[in-house]
This record gives sequence, C-alpha cells and structure tokens, in this order.
Amino acid sequence: MTYFVFVDFENVQKVDLALIEGKPVHVTLMIGKNQTWLDLTLVQQIRRLPHQVELLEVGASGHNALDLTLAYYLGRAVEQIPEATYAIVSKDKDFEPMIGHLVGKGINVVRKDTFAALPFLLPPKPAVPAKPKPVLKIVAGKPAPAAPKGPASKSAKAKPEDKLARLVKHLRNGPPTDRRKLEHTIADSYRKSPPPGGVESVIALLVKQKVIAIDAHGKVAVL
Repeated sequence: MTYFVFVDFENVQKVDLALIEGKPVHVTLMIGKNQTWLDLTLVQQIRRLPHQVELLEVGASGHNALDLTLAYYLGRAVEQIPEATYAIVSKDKDFEPMIGHLVGKGINVVRKDTFAALPFLLPPKPAVPAKPKPVLKIVAGKPAPAAPKGPASKSAKAKPEDKLARLVKHLRNGPPTDRRKLEHTIADSYRKSPPPGGVESVIALLVKQKVIAIDAHGKVAVL
C-alpha cells in the first residue's frame, strides 16, 4: 500500500518527517505565500528524504487559496493512483464534504488534525506474550481436578467481523443522517477495541461494500 499525505502547512506547522523514513509514504508540504521560513530540523529532514517529500509553494494568497490548491493536487494524485491511501493534515473541517465525496467513490481518504495522528505512521503495538497453560499433576494415581470453566460469554471476545455485522444492522435500523453522527456511531460501536485505521477505515469499508453512501454535503444514506 502506498500513502500520499498533503499537509496544510499554513494550518499545521509541526511535522516530523522522521516518522515516514523507510515507509511507502510521500508527503507534499503546501506552503503559503506569506510563509518565509522553515524550522531547521524540518529542512534537514527534507534534504535527507528528497524522494519522499515535496515542497509546493502556493503562489496566490487570500481566503481558501491554499485549501483549493491542495484539493487540486489531491485530485490529480487520486486520478493517477486511485488505489492508494490519501491523507490531509489540517485542522480545517471544510475539507470534510470533499472527503465524503471521494470516500463515496471508493477512494480511501482521511483527515487528521496533526501529522503524528496519521494511523499508518503509528508504531505497531508490541506483541503480548501468551500466558503459560497450567500443568495438571497426577497425585496418588488420580488426575487433579480440571480447572472450573467460566461462562463462555465472559471469555469470548467479539470478532471484528461480528462487530461490523452488528454495526450494519444498527445502521439499517436507525441510520445517522450525516457524516458526523455516523462517526460517533462507529466510534461507539468500536469503543473497547478501535479498528485498524480508525473510524475512517470503517467508513471506507461500508462505502466499498455498498452498505452506505455519502454525498458531497456529508449526508448519509443506507443502501
């Protein structure tokens, strides 16, 4: 999987490019016309990763100039490589209608408020070693009594596919009307064990499986 990240550098200046080193991630830093300096550490990281990082200066200034330019370059990249995963790093929620439209077309796009919050940059969780099984000892020719079995419901954990099936049933019984309510519904369904890739990955899967559709205004319809 290849990842393309577009950073609204006017909106988010804290970018640690060390997180992408050695990973299939390409970052485009959208620099505003009035931004005249970059942090020295960031400059050194850009020089070390020339094939993964691109600086793109937005020549125009004014309201939404950078946002519209970012949307243009994102659209070009999606047209060329639709199977990749795309991310926008910006606190500006005006990108949500465009993201909803692209997700409805089967494109995997997410927006995060910070660079470090991108799900594909997070380090994998360390594996938890399995607990050793108790050994039954034979005493005076008789086997030790078997360990008592607890109720199956307490030990059994819901599988990811079970959670998705319950979520689909819930959506069809009382679907949320907009994307924000849909995100809250999914987050509540996966509260104890968040899905890999976060809420956006579940939305993309629901759209891909034609469970829901999201229009350009963020309205949600259950199919």
